[in-house]
Amino acid sequence: MKQYTADKIRNVALAGHSSAGKTSLAEMLLFKSGATDRLGKIADGNTVCDFDPEEIKRQVSVSSAIAPFDWNGVKINLLDTPGMFDFAAGVSEGIRAAETVLLVVSAKDGVGVGTEKAYRLATRMNKAKAFFINKLDVEHADFYKTFEGIKEVFGNAVCPVIIPHMEGDVVDCYIDLVDDKAYKFDVKANKLNEIAIPAAAADRIEEMKMALNEAVAETDDALMEKFFMEEPFTKEEIQKGIAAGVKSGTIAPVFCGSAATGSGSQVLMDSIVHFLPSAAEGCCEETVEGETVKCDPNAPESAFVFKTVADPFVGKLSFVKVITGTLTAGMTPVNARTGEPERLGKLLCCRAKKQDEVDSITAGDIGAITKLSSAVTGDTLCDAKRVISYKPTEFPAPCLSMAIVLKGKGDEAKIAGAMQRLIEEDPCISFENNVETKQQVISGLGEQHLDVVVSKLKSKFGIDVALVKPRVAYRETIRKKVRVQGKHKKQSGGHGQYGDVWIEFEPCDSDSLVFEEKVVGGAVPKNFFPAVEKG
Repeated sequence: MKQYTADKIRNVALAGHSSAGKTSLAEMLLFKSGATDRLGKIADGNTVCDFDPEEIKRQVSVSSAIAPFDWNGVKINLLDTPGMFDFAAGVSEGIRAAETVLLVVSAKDGVGVGTEKAYRLATRMNKAKAFFINKLDVEHADFYKTFEGIKEVFGNAVCPVIIPHMEGDVVDCYIDLVDDKAYKFDVKANKLNEIAIPAAAADRIEEMKMALNEAVAETDDALMEKFFMEEPFTKEEIQKGIAAGVKSGTIAPVFCGSAATGSGSQVLMDSIVHFLPSAAEGCCEETVEGETVKCDPNAPESAFVFKTVADPFVGKLSFVKVITGTLTAGMTPVNARTGEPERLGKLLCCRAKKQDEVDSITAGDIGAITKLSSAVTGDTLCDAKRVISYKPTEFPAPCLSMAIVLKGKGDEAKIAGAMQRLIEEDPCISFENNVETKQQVISGLGEQHLDVVVSKLKSKFGIDVALVKPRVAYRETIRKKVRVQGKHKKQSGGHGQYGDVWIEFEPCDSDSLVFEEKVVGGAVPKNFFPAVEKG
């Protein structure tokens, strides 16, 4: 793939609730743009983004995937993220690397919990937001009910750009509110044809156009004045207003279509190019010191490692987003975390599992680097003369723990190394040897998450394990103050032996034993104290 400048790059993360059609949408966009020559299906296990054996077996995304393609001279880096909560690490990775989050919503099911979580995460990371109402071809799909649901949950920033005109329960055509044009999708010819705007859609168009104009007016004082004067906006003013509103976060445009049939996909790609912020406009990162670094191809190089893939055969693959400067093969930037230089291996442009070697990765673009010695997810690679460290991505903490039981002999020595590789790949996994229960315990975000870990241990590292409930290490403690007396008498001739000791036990806030003695006058020799403390 050719090199693109930052103003010709759009980094877009697909996020939303599970089964909303994110992977199918990515597959259709790749096909429609000409990046792939066949249309894969999730049921057939041959989609571009769901290439992992676990994803093919489960028919759900378990990690983020990058899929770039060219549309009218602009490079669009799609980041397909999982919808299931068990695989939330992929959502954090994808949104972190994007400038815009395209929230995919099912026209049948409406806004889901996953949609709300992805929206909040995008807001926390200061990303632009847009919506794509999908599955308009399925039975009981309702665009306008879904649109009102989105607006109710996310507020007046939500505004329509592309709307469908329905004939009964079937989409007759799509209406572009910006261009004032209608398009009908020809299934047999597999293309979009411009048609006259249906007269029956006039009232709906007026209602939606009013919502759009109101949102556009909010982006500029001059446009607001024009809106109050009831003067019509020009096409250029609407385009400029939408683009400015998306960038500032005051507008979340709504597009629509069907990932299954491809209707609306061409208009969506045009809208991504026209309305969503480029890497030059939206790409910026905050350092740990609080400094904001904007995308600049002329500044010293700096890149953020947002994802790591561990492969027992190829080695480690680190996905980076370049913020400033340009990374070239053979370069030796500094790892800001370790302070040590990292010699770059091959630079790759990845479309899911397909890897094409490139000479450089420019500012604003996303690529992968092979065999970095110590870099992990969250690290910053930068020029030795200008060492900066970007804030690491915040991942959800593990919430479910299970104990590992090894099935094969000799795997005890391999399990720790294998788990370390998987933790590099998925920061939401943790692994420990519990010294109290003598068990090896792994933790993750849910049962399916841990099930995938078990499968990867077997497929990638040849370690067969089973999961059991971890033992609970019960501890006893003192509940109240107790005072006990002990006497010792022994007559063996002469003076004999006699001892009278009082000992007190009481609760204490300390994690360890606090031992004190109140012997006065040397009544008890000091060499007895250690033995008493040991019990």
